[in-house]
Amino acid sequence: METNDDFTTLEQDATLAEPLRRVAYEAGMMLGLEATRDEQAYHRRRLNRHHYWLQGHGTLAGMRVSMESLANPDDSVAVRLLVGPGIGIDGLGREVLIHETYCVDLGRWLAAQSEEDLREGYDDAADKLWLKVCVRQKDCPVAQQPVLARKLNLSTDAVQPSRTADGVMLELIPELPPGDDEEGYRPWANHPPVADVLPTLTDAEQATLAALAAESPARAQLELHARLLHALDGGIDTREVNDQFERGARLLLARIAIETTDVNALVVNPERIEINNLARPFLVSASQLAWLARQS
Repeated sequence: METNDDFTTLEQDATLAEPLRRVAYEAGMMLGLEATRDEQAYHRRRLNRHHYWLQGHGTLAGMRVSMESLANPDDSVAVRLLVGPGIGIDGLGREVLIHETYCVDLGRWLAAQSEEDLREGYDDAADKLWLKVCVRQKDCPVAQQPVLARKLNLSTDAVQPSRTADGVMLELIPELPPGDDEEGYRPWANHPPVADVLPTLTDAEQATLAALAAESPARAQLELHARLLHALDGGIDTREVNDQFERGARLLLARIAIETTDVNALVVNPERIEINNLARPFLVSASQLAWLARQS
């Protein structure tokens, strides 16, 4: 569940079309709490947008989802899902750092879900329950400190967090895997995929393209640039980001399939569970590209 501070951060970071502003310092100017917050927000959101537009979203390294347990395949047993240490960038361009292994009791989690929610991920044809493991950056207020009470009868020893730590939120969500029609080149998490076909070009643009050899890398690069020219015709902000802040921030880590014929009688057993960590998006760094180039 989000705190007010966390929701405020989500809303700010999801507003991609808002011009950023920084404090204009001048001698003799009186600056208060709002100015300090604007200064912090400017630098934080600028870095997030750099990640979002230029780096992309995905796992850079680690954050592997696994499970541990041993049992007879016909019995329900205690199965723990583990998410290992790692680093990546979430759907809104925020750094996600997991510094230690996290775990969740899968059986207890499933027992706490309603049938209606689990049905969102149930495939009747394949007799499988699908779950996805997601992570996103989350604000975590820490370091409580005494403050002056701002409201009547608030408290004689009121406290407020004096720091906001960068934390993470891990989620398990029942969801069917996407179909083939949802594939495509998607450099930005909260914007539609880039069109597969070239847009209508002017005569001059067509001549520039035709001057390059048909199968050359330069031709392929220029065709991609021509498609990117129209990639944001729908706008910088999107309804998905603005209306579903948390959904837009989520970074997929893995998809889990549990064999079952009835969501009301699940057998939680590692013999019936498959984890696909390669269904997630990955980030490609310059060092990775250099290494791949040496292998070709």
